[in-house]
Amino acid sequence: MSNPSVSDGKIHLLYLVKNAPGVSYQALMDKALDSLYLDFFAFSQCYSELVAGNLLDREIKDTGTGEVIGSNETIRITKGGEAILEDVEDTLNLQTLGYLKKAAAELREKVDDINSVKAFMNPTGNGDGSYRVELSSSRGGKAFTCAFIADSEEEAEMICSNWRSRCDELSNGFLDELRKS
Repeated sequence: MSNPSVSDGKIHLLYLVKNAPGVSYQALMDKALDSLYLDFFAFSQCYSELVAGNLLDREIKDTGTGEVIGSNETIRITKGGEAILEDVEDTLNLQTLGYLKKAAAELREKVDDINSVKAFMNPTGNGDGSYRVELSSSRGGKAFTCAFIADSEEEAEMICSNWRSRCDELSNGFLDELRKS
């Protein structure tokens, strides 16, 4: 797959988004630039035209994943996008389709991993600068959730960052401590 046209790029992006539900803009862009031989400008054009044509829909919010600073854009394929993809998917050659299936599986695995660990922080509104921190993980089929108050925004940010990078160690350590007699 070398130098796909903008039309091919659009079909490829529709395929990836359909087969990696909940993908973020950042993850989609990374995968497209890494494996589809699209440069940033071609990706941006394809993405913008798909959103403008109501073939992709986007939601902007804080996902708690820390993937990007602040809000994150998650993308889903619309019914119109699914219809277009259904019409053209049979025209993709086997090599391209195999490549897209592999790329979509890698992207889906990344989406699942990113979404398995979340950390949110919000001001308590008490006027004392404290923040409510909510941490969760669903890695390895083990659910873990906790919430508490941090004394400052800096402390809340540090806790969220540590949680995202060390959640397995921290949640297992916490549970191990609770299991001690």
